[in-house]
Amino acid sequence: MSSAVPPFSARPHALYGLLACVRLTAFEQRAADAGRAASYEDKVVLAGLATGAFAQFELLRDRLIEAGADPYEAMRPYQDAISAFHERARPADAMEALTKVYVADSILADLYREAVEKADPGTRAVVHESLADSGHAEILTERLRAAAENDARLASRLGLWARRLVGEALSQAHALAEQNPEVGALFGEEGVAAMFGRIVDRHQARMRAVVLRD
Repeated sequence: MSSAVPPFSARPHALYGLLACVRLTAFEQRAADAGRAASYEDKVVLAGLATGAFAQFELLRDRLIEAGADPYEAMRPYQDAISAFHERARPADAMEALTKVYVADSILADLYREAVEKADPGTRAVVHESLADSGHAEILTERLRAAAENDARLASRLGLWARRLVGEALSQAHALAEQNPEVGALFGEEGVAAMFGRIVDRHQARMRAVVLRD
């Protein structure tokens, strides 16, 4: 494949539909996890993350409407693969839910940001805004670091959970690319695995920041 702008640049509703589905599902998952959290501290962090994800969904929905697309039809092709990921990666408690946001959401965000580097500036700007930190990253990092430093057994469990999440995130990206040609074009000729390999260093740095090993 050439270095030309990928096909989705001319039809951004395909990309925006994917990310809108990602962000709406993230809102649903985080809101549900907040409802199950045992402590007010975790409820507040997860609720804040849910609010941020919904605001990003609204941004993408509005861009789809501006492009003349039905946002819900644009999201539909990606629903099964994204839902399957969340079914496979269902957290057992609030700490696993926070780790899931910290690990899987961050890896997938890095992947999508890298994938749109050849897109037009307007498309890149929307994608970066829809994946930006909603203001809770520092709180999330501090919460996970404190938990890991205070409980070695919990740190070990979360490290194993993080390793599983990396594999599940890669599987989700592969499934989306295989099931949707426009997503396959998004990842280009080199494919998901090559892009994934380049973002591992960022993932490992994030793990060190919260004193977890994957």
